[in-house]
Amino acid sequence: MNHIEYIEHESFNLTDNAELKNFFLCKIRERLNPQSLKEVRLMGMDYDFKKDEFFMAYYIGADWIDAEKQKAVVVLPKIKSVDFQTMLMKCFTCDKASENLDQVFFIRMEDKPIEMDSSSFQIEPLLIVYFINLVNRIVRKGLKSGYIIREERLNGKIKGKVMMSQYVKHGFALGMKEMVDCRYHEYNIDCVENRIIKSALLYCQQMIHRTQKGLGQHLAQLQNMYNSAMSAFEKVTAFVSLQELQHIHLNSLFKEYREAIPLAKMIIKKRGCCVEYEKNGTKYKFPPFIIDMPVLFERYVYALLDEVYGKSILYQIGTRADRPDFLKPDEHLIIDAKYITGWKDNINTDNVRQLSGYARSIGIRHRLHISDENAVCPCLIIYPDVNGITSFSPVSAMNSNNNIHPIDGYIKFFKIGVSLPVVHSD
Repeated sequence: MNHIEYIEHESFNLTDNAELKNFFLCKIRERLNPQSLKEVRLMGMDYDFKKDEFFMAYYIGADWIDAEKQKAVVVLPKIKSVDFQTMLMKCFTCDKASENLDQVFFIRMEDKPIEMDSSSFQIEPLLIVYFINLVNRIVRKGLKSGYIIREERLNGKIKGKVMMSQYVKHGFALGMKEMVDCRYHEYNIDCVENRIIKSALLYCQQMIHRTQKGLGQHLAQLQNMYNSAMSAFEKVTAFVSLQELQHIHLNSLFKEYREAIPLAKMIIKKRGCCVEYEKNGTKYKFPPFIIDMPVLFERYVYALLDEVYGKSILYQIGTRADRPDFLKPDEHLIIDAKYITGWKDNINTDNVRQLSGYARSIGIRHRLHISDENAVCPCLIIYPDVNGITSFSPVSAMNSNNNIHPIDGYIKFFKIGVSLPVVHSD
C-alpha cells in the first residue's frame, strides 16, 4: 500500500508531480463545503492559487486518496507525540466537554481499512474510549424502550394473539388445553437497539483486555466507565441476529443512539477486532478516521478550567454572530483557546482583533455584567506550549500569576500556555 504522510497545517507544492497535483485539484473542486467531520475529505486539504501551494487543515488521521489503487493520505500531529487519547479522557471529566464528540472524532466505518504504521496512531484504545463514553451518555439520559415480540405458553390465560397451530400441537395433542401459546408485544428496554449496544459492550471487554498497554494509565478509569455502562444493561439480552443488524431503523430523536449504533455494528461484525494487525505487529489496518485538533484542544482546556472554576466558566455562550470559547463573568473576562503554538513567541493579530470584537459586543458584555460602556474588557488567550501549565490555579485568572503574561502593545490582553500530554517512548 502507498500512502503519503503530511503534518497538520503543513503547506507543500507538487510542481514535480503533475499527475498527483491535478488529481488533488479535481478532488478539491468537487468537494462541497463540509458542515461536519463526516463530510471532510482528503483530511481537509486545500489549495492556495496565489502561492501555488497545497496546505493541510488542523485535522489528523487518515483518508483514502484512491482506494482502488491503494493510495492513502496520513496526517500526523504538528505537536510531536501529542497524546490525544489522554486529552479525550480528560474531556470525560466534564459533562459539557464530552458532549457531541462527533465534532472531535469521526470514523468512516463502512469504508475500506487503511494500512498504517502502528507507531503513528494508537486508534483501537481511542475507539473503545469513544464508544463507551457514548454508551454512558445514553445511560445518563435513560435507555430507550421499544415494542418487542414475545412468544410464550401461558397457563389458563390469553395475552395478545393465540398461535393456533402451536396451541393445537402442544395443547390439544398433549392434553394440556389450559396451556395457550400466545404472541404479544411488550414495551421495555430489551429492544433491538439496546441489544446491539450490549453485544458490542461484551466485545469491548475483550478489546480492553487486549489493549491494556495502549490504555496505560486510563485502564482503571475506562474499566469503571465500562462497569457503569454494563450495569444499566443488566436486563437487556445480548443476542442480536444478522437480520436485525442489517435492517435496524434509527429514530432521529435519539441522537446518541444514532452515533453509537454504527460503531456497535462495526464492533459486532468484526467480533471486537476492529484493528487488523500484521503478525509482526508493525502495521495495522483501520477504517479512515479524522480528529479535529483545535476542537479537541478547546474541549481539553474547558475540562481543565471546569476542574477549578466550575460553573463560573461559561462555555460557548454569546450572540448569534459572536461566540467566544469561554466567559468568566465574575472577572468580566473573555477567554479563547487557540491551537497555535506560535503564540509563545509571536502575536497573532487576527486573534487579537477577534477577541477585541468580542469585547465590544453588547450581547457579550451583557452576559459579563458590564454596564459601563467605557470599561475595558480583559481578554485571555490560551495556547499549547510544551513548557506551559498542566492545570489552572484555583485563584483569580488575573492574579499575579507568573504563567499569565500580558501581550505587549495591547491593554488588558493576556496569554497563557497549556502543556499538552505526550506519549513517552519506551
